[in-house]
Amino acid sequence: MNQPDPLEWLAVRIALGVVALIVVAVIGAWKIDDTRHPRPTRLEQTVACLEGRGLTPVVPAGDPLSSTARAGSLRVTVEGSEVIVSLAKSWEEAARIERGYRLVGGDLEGRLERRGRSDFLWQGVATPTPKQTMYDCKY
Repeated sequence: MNQPDPLEWLAVRIALGVVALIVVAVIGAWKIDDTRHPRPTRLEQTVACLEGRGLTPVVPAGDPLSSTARAGSLRVTVEGSEVIVSLAKSWEEAARIERGYRLVGGDLEGRLERRGRSDFLWQGVATPTPKQTMYDCKY
């Protein structure tokens, strides 16, 4: 069996070291770029989407329960249907906001809906078209 040449092992170690340095440099540059240009928040993305559809969201929503949503809240009217959107940072937080609405709001059948980490409280029973607009802008 042939023994590897010590110079070959040295070349392999140097090449692996260079690759490791390149990987560290790329990750470092990526992290620096992330801090200089942070990604838009869910609230910013939702507002931009709604504004792109010609709607005028109000941030924050001004509702006591939605104001507890750590990712933000907004109020917007879609085709005559007003909705308050609470953007939670966790499933548990979204469930807590939903429970709060149900506790103080009585029968909210057809008006309150939780989708993922977002709670939607409609002024009246929402029709499919405004709901779809909001779902298309849910981040």
